[in-house]
Formats: sequence, structure tokens, C-alpha cells
Amino acid sequence: MRFPVAIALTFGLMASPAFATTSGDTMKACATSWKSMSTADQAKTTYKAYSSACLKNHGPSTPPPKPATPQGQMKACAAKWDAMKKAGTTGGQTYAQFSSTCMKK
Repeated sequence: MRFPVAIALTFGLMASPAFATTSGDTMKACATSWKSMSTADQAKTTYKAYSSACLKNHGPSTPPPKPATPQGQMKACAAKWDAMKKAGTTGGQTYAQFSSTCMKK
């Protein structure tokens, strides 16, 4: 009788780190999904409410965005710069200064 109980406990203890890793991955996916949301979408809810719903659904409803290619990232930074320049919010930066920080993100 002791042997089956010992085996069950051993397998239970071995499985618990797997669940922790899975929930950690889900939390990271939810956080990444929140960060990739537009400001307008983020204004519709709080981070706490979004992450709670995301974790209950076992992850975001859409997969997290794939890492951008360097060319795609350069285009995105150029578009951000153009928008900042039109709005007059460059903060006295040159494009070279802005792009170097933008490309690191």
C-alpha cells in the first residue's frame, strides 16, 4: 500500500514544476499582449482586469506578435518619427538619436 502512494506523490511533485512553468509562460504571454495593444484599447480596461481575464482564458486570445525583422522595425521607427515630427514632439532629438533608441526596443 505504501509503494503506490509513494509513486503517486513522486509523480505529483515532478509534475508541479511543469504547471508553474506553463502558468509563467501564460503570464508572460498576457503581459506581452497587453504591451502590444494600442493605447485606445488599453484605455478601455485596466491592466489588472485584462490580465485576470487573460489568465482565466489560459492566455491571450491572439498570439503575441512575432519579433519584427530589422527592416520592419526600421519602417516602424520611421513612421513613429514622422508622426512625432508632424506633432512637434521630437523633444529636440535628431532622427539619428531617436532611431538608435527606437531600434533597441
